[in-house]
Amino acid sequence: METSQKGRWLQVGLPAAGVTAGVLLIAGPFVATVVRSILVDGGVSAGNFIGLVTDPRFAAAAVNTLIAGYCTTVLAMALGFTLAWLVARTDMPGRSWFETGNLVPFFLSPYVGAISWIYLLAPHGGLLPWAARTWFGYSMDWLNIYSIPGVIWVLTLFYTPYVYLFVIGPLRQMDAAFEDAARVHGASFWYTLRHITVPLVLPALLSAALIVFVTSAGLFDVPLALGSPRGIKFMPTEIFSLVQYPSDFGRASAFGVLVLTVTILLTLIQRQFIANRRFDTVTGKGYRPRTIHLRTGTRIAALTLETVYIGGAVVLPTMVLMMVAFSKLWLGHFMWRTATFDNFVYVLTKYDLTRSAILNSLFLALTGATLAVALSVLQSYYLTRGNPRRRALVDALLSLPLGIPGIILGLGFLILAIRTPLYSTLSIILIAYIARFFPFATRTVTAMFLAINPELEQSARSSGASWFQTMRLIVLPLLRPALVAAWLMLFVIFIRELGATMLLYAQGTETISVAMVILSERSSGYVAALAMIQLLLLLSAFAIFRLTRTSISQS
Repeated sequence: METSQKGRWLQVGLPAAGVTAGVLLIAGPFVATVVRSILVDGGVSAGNFIGLVTDPRFAAAAVNTLIAGYCTTVLAMALGFTLAWLVARTDMPGRSWFETGNLVPFFLSPYVGAISWIYLLAPHGGLLPWAARTWFGYSMDWLNIYSIPGVIWVLTLFYTPYVYLFVIGPLRQMDAAFEDAARVHGASFWYTLRHITVPLVLPALLSAALIVFVTSAGLFDVPLALGSPRGIKFMPTEIFSLVQYPSDFGRASAFGVLVLTVTILLTLIQRQFIANRRFDTVTGKGYRPRTIHLRTGTRIAALTLETVYIGGAVVLPTMVLMMVAFSKLWLGHFMWRTATFDNFVYVLTKYDLTRSAILNSLFLALTGATLAVALSVLQSYYLTRGNPRRRALVDALLSLPLGIPGIILGLGFLILAIRTPLYSTLSIILIAYIARFFPFATRTVTAMFLAINPELEQSARSSGASWFQTMRLIVLPLLRPALVAAWLMLFVIFIRELGATMLLYAQGTETISVAMVILSERSSGYVAALAMIQLLLLLSAFAIFRLTRTSISQS
């Protein structure tokens, strides 16, 4: 009887503890930010909000952020849907290769992408302007990467895979009968696409749009690289500047509360769109949509679009990073006679900051991914096997970090930790990482949990197995593909994360991304060498990801 009660306690208590931990990780920084925003000179006041909204810098940052977020969302929606449709529904040559290539930007760092495009398009040190002047006598001075369009361009390249992942599954599994009926009744291809295909995947498109808008508008990396050098203000960079000396935590918190309010509202709207829809990758349907035959001109256009996207997001940035990393002095072009390994030698063996940054990033990624996946198993068990009446509310609460920018979550944890032993330690960065990204793992594992018939667990329990034995011998082996996918995804995200780290790091706790920001004031060669090391880590994780044949389309 005692053994049965213990098993029951584990079955109920452990998942509930996982949910409680997740809620506390969200509520802690949120409450800290709200409380700090209303404290003025030891009393409660709206002074921080009044001072913020009357500050012209706030208006400029808000407008620029909205413009960048909106334009990025529209462009990523159009490009992501088009790429997914080409791969899932047409006979475009090389679809299997492009399916893999379209995913690569998801695994790369937006900050590295931004500095790569600086090396490509900087007015007086960019590879493309130098090539245009030298080979064609053409000036590209009109093209300015340090601008809002430059920010939008880089954000679009790195957020297109989000839309791609949301819609490719529905495109592959959608019922083709509606399209066939439209074509039989004389509808043109474009009419069918506009009135049948797009509406059928509209819930997925709208969900992707909300996530892209919230996360791209709150991203710190790209505005820091492309906006700050020219004094262009964005919401994340303004929050960062308010925390620097002389700091104004009250106004920074007020800024954070306003952004949190908007992002939570948008997250709730997103949940309304997907409340009654599941994005399953495997169904019991016995048909596949008909493959559309592309004409010669359309096929060329499709291949050109794929080439431009993968070239702009992966090939060109990687190529120019290699050139800069192996150059003694970057002047806009690579010279073989001056090629050197000195930059790599410096960041790997001679500079203590970069050596410790690499080790710190690996520690955070390995430990953080493992802890977050373990937490996600408990939360997913509760969301699929727990109290049915509470699941919807718990799921909504645990999904909130998906819409919270990293810089704001970092601010909340900074306020919480500033007078505790956690301040200026790797532990607070680790906690912030887990709090920001555990929902990615939870969504991936939950999708796999839903595919496991509870009768398997019931059979094991009726045969005398404890709950712990059932989880270890039955459930976890079946969850292995989702656990591997979630772990690799979080490993990649933690290696490249910058927003939450910038407010929490101290001397000795720098990460690779932070070290690149610090090195950007010294030498482009050092930055490029360190970026290549980070890129190697990320691409290695992507290669393992593909070799294990896991899927992130559910996350």
